[in-house]
Amino acid sequence: MEFIQDLIAFLRSLGAPGLMGLAFIDSAGIPTGGGPDWVLLVMVSESRLLMELLAFVPAAVVGSVAGCLVPYYIGRKGGHLVLKRFDAERRETVRDKIDRYGLWAVAFSVIAPPPYPMKLFILSAGVFGMPFGKFALAAVLGRTVRYSMVGYLAVRYGEKATELLRDHFAWVAVGLAAMIAIGLIAQALRQRTPT
Repeated sequence: MEFIQDLIAFLRSLGAPGLMGLAFIDSAGIPTGGGPDWVLLVMVSESRLLMELLAFVPAAVVGSVAGCLVPYYIGRKGGHLVLKRFDAERRETVRDKIDRYGLWAVAFSVIAPPPYPMKLFILSAGVFGMPFGKFALAAVLGRTVRYSMVGYLAVRYGEKATELLRDHFAWVAVGLAAMIAIGLIAQALRQRTPT
């Protein structure tokens, strides 16, 4: 784990490109313990400038979405073999959510904090044939919401944002989850309503 800490420190020193690289690594499958969120929070809270927010949030989103393509394409090219490592009930639950809610299920997975199984949803999206455009839109929407919220907290509360997020991360996550749940419910209601 010391290697990951050193890597995070090095990438942080590179500014926005480093944050983009860290977000890529994290989303591609190498766990960093929420590294992109914390680095974004620290970088923006140090200056509390809107310009910093406008530079760092897109960098985190682009890096993360690019990283999400790794497990998505692994899923497309033979991820069913990887999915066999998960129990059948869990696979079916994820498949049901992707079939029922489409891009919203993936968007929720990239917003939700650990231990929500983001990588399982991304891999499954590839395995179950979610079209690339829908997948990419879901990843962009979800990561934009997540990183924008972290950036907003950093601009609004400065260095206190780190403490706020650390102490109240569950409530922040619940708020994000509620927003996505409303979107999922709205989509489900639209699908049930005859046209």
